[in-house]
Amino acid sequence: MPTLLTPPLPPQATDADSIALQACDDIDSLREVWRAYVCLEKLLVPLELADTEQVYPTRTELSSLVRLINDEMHRRIELIDTTLHAARAPSRHPA
Repeated sequence: MPTLLTPPLPPQATDADSIALQACDDIDSLREVWRAYVCLEKLLVPLELADTEQVYPTRTELSSLVRLINDEMHRRIELIDTTLHAARAPSRHPA
């Protein structure tokens, strides 16, 4: 399952293979975001009411939307958790 764009490579991992691998991962992630966007667009602005293919999102598009939302929610929860642990650390070990 692709995640949001990968972080930049560390300086030691800048060989051509690593860069190509990161580029492929980032393209997969971008495709996932695009499917989620298409899903939202279909939910909000149906193009032709007679064409159910265009009015209703596909399972793949809905899955992409849910996956993207889940990934972002987990990322934000981890960020909050890390911040809270960092804030609590000084109170556990007073100087």
